Amino acid sequence: MALSQLPASVIVYIVSSILPAIIAFVILIVVSRGRATNLWLVPGWLAAAAIGPVLATFFGVRLLISTFSAMATSGGGIGAVSAGMWEAMQPSLFAGYVAGALALFTVIIAIRSMINADTDTPTTGSATSTIISVVILIVAVLAVAACANLFQHLVGFITDVIDPHAPPMGEGIASVSQKLANELTRAAFVAAGSLLLLIAAVVITAVMDPKAQPSQSFGIFLTFVTVLCVIGLVVNVISISAWSTRLQNTAITGQVQR
Repeated sequence: MALSQLPASVIVYIVSSILPAIIAFVILIVVSRGRATNLWLVPGWLAAAAIGPVLATFFGVRLLISTFSAMATSGGGIGAVSAGMWEAMQPSLFAGYVAGALALFTVIIAIRSMINADTDTPTTGSATSTIISVVILIVAVLAVAACANLFQHLVGFITDVIDPHAPPMGEGIASVSQKLANELTRAAFVAAGSLLLLIAAVVITAVMDPKAQPSQSFGIFLTFVTVLCVIGLVVNVISISAWSTRLQNTAITGQVQR
């Protein structure tokens, strides 16, 4: 389905997920002009790219809540719930595309920085800068992985609830509803917390010593990790796309697709 065919609320959430990531990424590009090397900014660029998928998870939870709120007044079956979940996944799908593109651009920057690095210049980066960079990398990776896992787990849980052929949960309606509310709340809080950490990571990267020069081995490490991040984001997009296709088929046919 084309972007123009999506509901206005979904389009707003897609744009709201992607735009902050691009803005943060561009800010670091501007900051990089006064740097001796761009390698120290690589973790920050990855953190900026991760903002999109994390925000998309938060907005996806809001869309799911809106779906259940609408069903409480107007009703709806498997098709309506699946259509709502499909719409809720679109911000994550589009944000995943943009995050992958930004991460790929970061790989190009890292490789060029490694090629243009002056091997005769002594390393001036402190151990603190190295540790901070590694921590930011970990935060960026875990933020995307945690949010993607939580949201897809949430969609899977709802699918099990609405699927008449799924194994019985052995719980009452009230218990299942409470569990669903807890899952929605947890996903929203994790996404919000991750977003704050990523923003802090971008800011910290931007204010690091502009004259610092990392070691060649650490530069290679940053480049290698960035390539792995691109691969991970591609896998994540493929997974979201597969879920999205199944949900769309379920919405059309009324039969849960596994």
